[in-house]
Amino acid sequence: MACGMARRGALPVAHSFACFLAARPNEQIYNQCSESSKVIYVGSLAGLLPGGPGHSHQSVRDISALGAVPNLILVEPCTEVEVKALVHFLVNRTAESSYLRLVSLGWPVPFSLPADYSVELGRGTIVRDGSDAVAFGYGPWLLANAYEAANAIEQTTGVDIRLVNLPWLNRIDRSWLREIVGDRRLVITLDNHYVHGGQGQMLAAAVAELGLEPTPRVVRIGVTELPECGTNEEVLAHHGLDVAGLVKRLTHVLPQVV
Repeated sequence: MACGMARRGALPVAHSFACFLAARPNEQIYNQCSESSKVIYVGSLAGLLPGGPGHSHQSVRDISALGAVPNLILVEPCTEVEVKALVHFLVNRTAESSYLRLVSLGWPVPFSLPADYSVELGRGTIVRDGSDAVAFGYGPWLLANAYEAANAIEQTTGVDIRLVNLPWLNRIDRSWLREIVGDRRLVITLDNHYVHGGQGQMLAAAVAELGLEPTPRVVRIGVTELPECGTNEEVLAHHGLDVAGLVKRLTHVLPQVV
């Protein structure tokens, strides 16, 4: 129905839970996007949380399922300000279809984006600066935990991590990426998704293609096994994606390159 409406000139917005939207109508989404019509798909309750419903409802493979679909931009906002900016972009500034990936959970974010914040395709925003390493992430709880982990690491080790909010899950501006990485010897990618097929895989390939000197090491962090079921806190701790888990994992790799 959405495809037919789009072919007649409307701009449909199709919504479902992310775990279902990326899988069940995948063939129809591919066909729609390959016909150069425009639909905005909204996948809610995306990612590892909530942890209670279990792995059938934990959408940690949707980026890989949709990321290679032609003419389909994948995004995930981290704050309400970024939701507004991305929706404006998807409606008014691109002819491509899009997949708006929403966590749909209230989560306190310890940083703010400017009220006049706007987005540029393939580019992110520095939410915490640092000169020793650079980490990329997206979405509210992932960036919030990474932000607090970076602060804790600086306080205990003196190592300073630049943290970048990158809402584009399958698009990257390589000139911007070169500037953001600079001469840092460690690039960390954080995924609310399986490591395989997530944003980190795109970033690792892009960094390799830049031919930077010295060549930075890329460490990808995300879900590496079947998602655990439990409370949100239990699930994040199990997968090492809570603040304590991120501190432990990052502290392990930082001395090797910094």
